[in-house]
Amino acid sequence: MIWALIFGVIILFGVIELLSLRISKKAVSAHLETDLRLCAPGEEITMRYTVTNNSFLPLFYVCISIHFGGDFDVLPPEEGRQKWTVRKDITGTHVKQRMNLMPHQSCTGRVSFRVSRRGLHTFGAYYVETGDYLGIKTSLRTAEGEERVVCTAHNWEEEPEFNPYGGILGDVSVRRFIHEDPCLITGYRDYTGREPMKQISWRQTAKTGRLTVKQQDHTSDTDVAVLLNMEGGNAEALETCLNITRSVCEKLESRKIPYVFRSNGDLWDMPEGIGRSHLFPILRSLGLSRLACLTPFASLVDRCIREGKPNRTYIVITDETPDAQLQKLQAYSEHQIVSFSGRRKTV
Repeated sequence: MIWALIFGVIILFGVIELLSLRISKKAVSAHLETDLRLCAPGEEITMRYTVTNNSFLPLFYVCISIHFGGDFDVLPPEEGRQKWTVRKDITGTHVKQRMNLMPHQSCTGRVSFRVSRRGLHTFGAYYVETGDYLGIKTSLRTAEGEERVVCTAHNWEEEPEFNPYGGILGDVSVRRFIHEDPCLITGYRDYTGREPMKQISWRQTAKTGRLTVKQQDHTSDTDVAVLLNMEGGNAEALETCLNITRSVCEKLESRKIPYVFRSNGDLWDMPEGIGRSHLFPILRSLGLSRLACLTPFASLVDRCIREGKPNRTYIVITDETPDAQLQKLQAYSEHQIVSFSGRRKTV
């Protein structure tokens, strides 16, 4: 009777062992998810991972290891919250956690990290190792990283007061058109169809019998365009131009000034706007840029002139100083151009 019981137990354990060998590799699933798709250099990002036992058997050994490349700086876990360990080698950083899972049980964890280099970063390659019921053999399942985050350009190391670098442009600050009185009306002109409805003077329209719009002095509602010139071969200066662009756009956002963004490089043009939905695509394109110039700066200037906005204030960010094109744009514009060079800092 005892031998039959022992024999039955051995058969039971053998069946369970065979089942665990058969299903342990496919029993565990993992899911990774980050809280940010666009980040600033050095900004903290949190990735949440979930490991689930989908089988009807308990798994007494499950190990997940997540790989981060060399551009990632993994932050240490909060004391008492996580039980994962960090290992670094020439390929990057590996975050590893061991656990046991009951049938249909899930285990979640969080890993915080930072990215310091501008660009598109793919991460989250992982492997899940599971052991059989008796701990004799392990199974390994790997998956390529599918998580992506775009790290935008750095903030410019100077505070963007928008002081130009001199020359024919003079010494002008953007504050000139930020703080002027929006109530000063210098005259009236015919409606062209491009002006917003709020600029129509209904009193003058009634007097003249045709749609008339108000001509105002430079106000906080002035039309502003940020032009990024990518023509030039100096990669370091172009990187500085991207940094300046981010700082200028964020400065305009903080002052609640709508602006247009134009570039002759591999960045997305944006129509006039303001707010998170307007700034987000600009920051993303700054992060994804390969510093490629697609058209000459002269073409960008001609496009601005064809738009018929002489009352627009232009903020030009450039690698080199294209004096002839700046003079052409200055001759067209009613306002003084504000310009930055990626090769030298403003004073």
